[in-house]
Amino acid sequence: MTTAEAPAADTSAVLEQISTTIQEAVAETDAPITLDAALGADLGIDSMSVVEILVQVEKRFGFQLKDAEVTGITTVRDILDAVLRRQ
Repeated sequence: MTTAEAPAADTSAVLEQISTTIQEAVAETDAPITLDAALGADLGIDSMSVVEILVQVEKRFGFQLKDAEVTGITTVRDILDAVLRRQ
């Protein structure tokens, strides 16, 4: 399931949790956390912080990302889609 297939309420709740995870990991970002925000370019998150965020997402939602998936995650939407595929 991806953002296009998930019910709006489910997507909204998951996005809220992902946004919280990002804010907890990088409190210094002032950029709005939107679905299409690029983790590096738009939110100013370095690669080590992205890894930290993804580890927290894995813990929060109870799954583990495959290495191939991790390299493809560049936006908030990518994280959301990875979570939704497992629900």
